[in-house]
Amino acid sequence: MNESLKLLSLDGADVPQSWLAEAESLYLDAFPPEERRPWSTIVAPASQAGPRLMFVADGCDIFAGFVTLWDFGAFVYIEHFAIDPSIRGRGTGARVLARLADMVCRPLVLEAEPVADDNPMAARRIGFYQRNGFALLGHDYVQPPYQPGLPSVPLRLMSTDPAIDAAAVERTLHREVYGV
Repeated sequence: MNESLKLLSLDGADVPQSWLAEAESLYLDAFPPEERRPWSTIVAPASQAGPRLMFVADGCDIFAGFVTLWDFGAFVYIEHFAIDPSIRGRGTGARVLARLADMVCRPLVLEAEPVADDNPMAARRIGFYQRNGFALLGHDYVQPPYQPGLPSVPLRLMSTDPAIDAAAVERTLHREVYGV
């Protein structure tokens, strides 16, 4: 992928219809059921409450991934972020995070799986985010279930502002994103 990375919003760009299917497939592959909301709420019109879907495209306008964002004024929450596996390791994810930070000019916040012996990818993900300006917040955090019948998920909050009020972030996420 060359340097001309693009972030395209579903509600404001001429996005190829095939990208919706590619993004949904990547979403289902990248996130376990307990970390997914119904896809229909992600592709809902921007006028409805919910996340904003943005597509990642390379300079040749080829689908490269997606990110879903919630703008809460004081911070922007990255709910889901995935890069196509065929191009991972080429700096695309780092460039997306840098572009997002430049676009929003406010702290970015995300949830990450805690490091565990049975999940070596968690340490890699946390390291990736730390290399890209995020810090682990010293706050116990549990993601409420997206839907009835799904479990809560112990996660870690990370932010580009290590001094952000993690308890206030948690209250906002629980109320606005998870409806609790």
